[in-house]
Amino acid sequence: MTMTATEAPAKASGKGQAQQVVAARPFVTGTRTLESETYTQTVTQTTSTQALTPYEFQVDGYLSGAIVRVTGTTSANAATVAFQADGPFNILQSVIVEDIGGKQILGPLDGWKLYVLNRFGGFVYNSDAKANGVYTATAGSGSTGGSFRFTLRVPIQVRRRDALGSLPNRNASATFKLKLTLNTIAQVYSTAPTSAPSVNVQIQQHGWATSDNRDYKGNGVSTAPNGVGSLLYTDVETIQFASGAFNQRMSTFGGLLRLLIFELRDSTGSRAQGEADWPTLFEMEIDKVKTFSRSPITWEHLMSEDYGTTSAAESLTATNTKPDGVFVLHWLDDFGLQPGAENGFRYQPVTPSTAVQLIGTIGGSGAHTMSITKNYWSPANDDPRQLTGGR
Repeated sequence: MTMTATEAPAKASGKGQAQQVVAARPFVTGTRTLESETYTQTVTQTTSTQALTPYEFQVDGYLSGAIVRVTGTTSANAATVAFQADGPFNILQSVIVEDIGGKQILGPLDGWKLYVLNRFGGFVYNSDAKANGVYTATAGSGSTGGSFRFTLRVPIQVRRRDALGSLPNRNASATFKLKLTLNTIAQVYSTAPTSAPSVNVQIQQHGWATSDNRDYKGNGVSTAPNGVGSLLYTDVETIQFASGAFNQRMSTFGGLLRLLIFELRDSTGSRAQGEADWPTLFEMEIDKVKTFSRSPITWEHLMSEDYGTTSAAESLTATNTKPDGVFVLHWLDDFGLQPGAENGFRYQPVTPSTAVQLIGTIGGSGAHTMSITKNYWSPANDDPRQLTGGR
């Protein structure tokens, strides 16, 4: 936890008494939230992917993230439009955030995986983008069939209450970048609209102003968020499995795990079949210690307890469902009942020498692909106390 030269001695109450040190107030008491919305780009979707102009985050005090709004507009449609299972979110073929040195701290993720990360990452209260008031997706043969609109959060900050994860963003010659690529028509639609949609992408940046070092009453305030310099990484590991038994070690990495999102697809890319073929018992060992062992129905029950997922089937418009083929393991609720109510004490330490082993038996037949979205911290100075207020 960063406490800099804002601590001041209190007045001694009597002769010879030791002076008391008054702790600085939290960073958020001496700053203001910042929002800016300057990026917009419109293109027509085609049969090829299209890289959009990269967004260079505007320089302010501390960067906490962004919201990406995507609107696809069709007209004069005569086809009976149908979206692919990952649509419309997978209109974003690639989402990448680069730090000031060009290193990827988020991604590459496609829009579907970013949707799932939003849904289960504990970043906001109403976490299902399909339940958001701006979400629309129009299938069928109407004139606007194939139109859609959604918003997704690009998470950098984790805790709003103390700005944990916000990154110093004050150098105009070394900026963070958000890179987006649009997907092909065939990837978004199983039956495409008569004319390709016009796709507009807008980005709203969120951050915090540089601290005044004092609150409005003149009390000392921490000059930076907790754990400043800690980085939250999100990346995806992909493993190919044949049907049948597996005992697979995950690739090595180092950090403090917040979240693992497992997603299984069959050889055709079907998550629905991945759901049906999910192991009847899925186990994970960390350094030969079995940390969990779950059947799919138990896992779905636990996700329903934590995230409020319902028994309704996944669809284009159904909200708060469990996505087919997706199972989540998290360490995000050591402060409250809902994931995202976290102090950080339960984050799971992983080093490059840690053996994380996945064990189970995949049903069905043929090849399967399991993708694992990993969301984990690299704490400043490699000190986990940076994420937990010095404790």
